[in-house]
Amino acid sequence: MRQPDPLPEEMPAKPETLTVNKLGFAYRGGAPVLQDITFTAQPGRIFGITGAVACGKSTLGKAFLCELPYTGSIQYGGREMAGMTDAERCGVVGYLGHDPELLSDSIRNNILLGRDDDAWKYLRAVCLEDEVKAMPNGLDTRVGDGGVRLSGGQQQRLALARTLAHPRPLLVLDDPFSALDRKTEEQIFDNLRKMTAGSTVLLISHRLYLFPQMDGVLWIQDGKAVCAAHKELIARNPQYAALVNAQEGGEQDEPEK
Repeated sequence: MRQPDPLPEEMPAKPETLTVNKLGFAYRGGAPVLQDITFTAQPGRIFGITGAVACGKSTLGKAFLCELPYTGSIQYGGREMAGMTDAERCGVVGYLGHDPELLSDSIRNNILLGRDDDAWKYLRAVCLEDEVKAMPNGLDTRVGDGGVRLSGGQQQRLALARTLAHPRPLLVLDDPFSALDRKTEEQIFDNLRKMTAGSTVLLISHRLYLFPQMDGVLWIQDGKAVCAAHKELIARNPQYAALVNAQEGGEQDEPEK
């Protein structure tokens, strides 16, 4: 399991514009997964990224880690991200994968990673405060290997709390609400917007309840992307419109997995 990256004490770079131009990506020995992805995201904006199953949206999120070569360009503040050192890139990008990566340690240490801070405010932000207070050991509750002692929704929220506790100017969140009911998802999204007001957030999701509140939507299909406002994309793209309509006709609340 990929462990959380070491984090510098302070955000080393001010928020800048993210510019992705003709991005292409393929895993070693494989066919291209993404081709000609182009969009611009300003600080303080939240962009929703979605598409059909296996369309490449999670692959796009991982491209910002620069762990494998890409074609085209990903620039942050005018600097190519592949040209940054690992420490520089770690100071710019906060990445939360769709499988929570938790330490076999206490809730406190999973959030703060050794820093001196108030863990409760991050638990409140992800609607986990009351559940942790109800645990016999509270913040000192050990979550077990990979968070095995927590439910799927608790694992997701704990991992998100850690991400919020270590702010970065560019946050890539891959399906952070998939195990949550709709009401909790909406509450956390409101808190997320407040706590990341100076950052650019790329929120990857297959659930579109919150997409009308996004500052822009990136729809991925056949490895390519269309970027537009939610209402504009509904008018332009029948596949996106159909997916939105299908979900609006679904259940208002989903049980936590």
